[in-house]
Amino acid sequence: MENQRSSNFCDGKFSWIGFPDDLGVKNVNGRAGAKEGPAKCWEYFQKLKGKNPLLSALSKEVRVAIGPDLSWNHDSATAEAVECLTALDLSKDALIVVGGGHDYAYPWLKAFRENGGKELRLGCLNLDAHFDLRSAQPLMTSGSAFRRAIEEGILEGERLIEFGIQAHCNAPELWHFADQHQITVVPFERCRNGSAVREFESALRKLDSLCDVILISLDLDALSFAYAPGVSAPQGEGFTASEVYQMLEVAGSDKKVASLGIYELNPALDVQDLTSRLAAQAAWHFLNAKLYHS
Repeated sequence: MENQRSSNFCDGKFSWIGFPDDLGVKNVNGRAGAKEGPAKCWEYFQKLKGKNPLLSALSKEVRVAIGPDLSWNHDSATAEAVECLTALDLSKDALIVVGGGHDYAYPWLKAFRENGGKELRLGCLNLDAHFDLRSAQPLMTSGSAFRRAIEEGILEGERLIEFGIQAHCNAPELWHFADQHQITVVPFERCRNGSAVREFESALRKLDSLCDVILISLDLDALSFAYAPGVSAPQGEGFTASEVYQMLEVAGSDKKVASLGIYELNPALDVQDLTSRLAAQAAWHFLNAKLYHS
C-alpha cells in the first residue's frame, strides 16, 4: 500500500530551525565548534532522497543569525531564539531544531510552553550521556537547559526522562537533583545487549500517559565515539547509529511527539563529516515516520 501523509501531530509539513551558537559549550569549558553544526546538518539533509518526498513537505527553513551582540549575551540570544520559535506554527508543523549547544533546548522548551500555556502537559525525552542538570548560575552552559527549565516551571521533573545516562560523566549532585525532582533516569547499562529500542519504547509510553506534547532531544554525545566523533564530549560507549534511527522512527510515529532537537554537532571535530551525515539522517528517519506512515 502506498504511504499516505499522516495527521500525526502535523498537517504534513515540517519546519527546520538552526541555532549556530556554542557559547554555552564554551561556558562549561567544552570544545568550541558547534556553531557550525546547523549549516552542516542542513547541507547533508538536503542531499537525502527516499520514496517519500520529504523536502517538498518543508514549510519553512530558518537559520537564526546569532551575531556578536547575542553570542556574548546568553539571555538576549535565548530571547531571540524563543521569538523565532514561537513565530513558527508549533501546533501544526513538525519541528526540527539543530544546534549549536544543548543550552538551546531551554528556549525550545520555553517556546512550546508559551505556545501551549500553563495547562499544557509538556514532556521531554532526552537521549544523552549527560543529565544536563547543571546550574545556570553564574553562567548558562550547554549542560544547564533542563535544570533551568525545571526551576522556572517550564518543565516538570516527572515529565522529563533522561535516557542513556552514563554513570562516569555525571557528578553526584546531578543524580541528587534528578532524584529530588522525580526525573526518570534510564541508565545506559539498561540499554546494552540490544535493549535500547525496547527501553526507548517503554520510556515513550510512560511519557504518553503523562503528557499532551512530547519533545525528543538528541544530544549527539549519546552515541558511541565510533559513530559520532564530532561532538565536544565524546563517549567510548554509547548508542549505535542504527539504534538511534530506530528510536527516532518510534518517536516520529507517536502522535504526541511534536519536535526533534539535535544538539552538539561539532563539524570542527568531525571525521569525514561522519557525525554531520548521521545527524541529517537522524532527522530524516524522524520526519519520514512523522509525515508518512502506512
